[in-house]
Amino acid sequence: MEYRKLGQHQVSGIPNSKNSMKSSLLIFIILTFFAPLTDFNDTEKEEVAKAVNEFTQAVVNADEAKFNALLSEDLVFGHSNGSVQDKKAFIQEIVSLKPFDYQSVEVHEQEIQISGKVGVVRHIYAAKAKNQSNQTVDIRIGVMMVWVKNKSKWQLLSRQAYKL
Repeated sequence: MEYRKLGQHQVSGIPNSKNSMKSSLLIFIILTFFAPLTDFNDTEKEEVAKAVNEFTQAVVNADEAKFNALLSEDLVFGHSNGSVQDKKAFIQEIVSLKPFDYQSVEVHEQEIQISGKVGVVRHIYAAKAKNQSNQTVDIRIGVMMVWVKNKSKWQLLSRQAYKL
């Protein structure tokens, strides 16, 4: 066994039991305080996923009341063609069924990250819609959404789509 002389004390390769207890206590404290944050984070992710689902249903149903609840007053809604709308313009377009009457909307490969009161969502947006000529159109785009927790509910603050 190797010994080193430190001042008047000799220390062997065996961990000091006081240091070992301190380390164990520190690990216990970290796990006690941070483990619940993981559950909280998972709950927040589930709430954001639910809001995304409600948003896609509102698109299909052209539900103005649901949009008013889900969308922030400061909404910035970016389309894959580069156009940008505010809350009023976006809702007006969807409920008018122009240029599209959405028949179905699905999201794929969704990832959600939570940072405090902000949720960032990335996914593939796949929709079937009827255009003004009553022809079925398939839409497949990438989307990034920024959701903000306002009091107890998540609201869409920003959305940007991009061509795949």
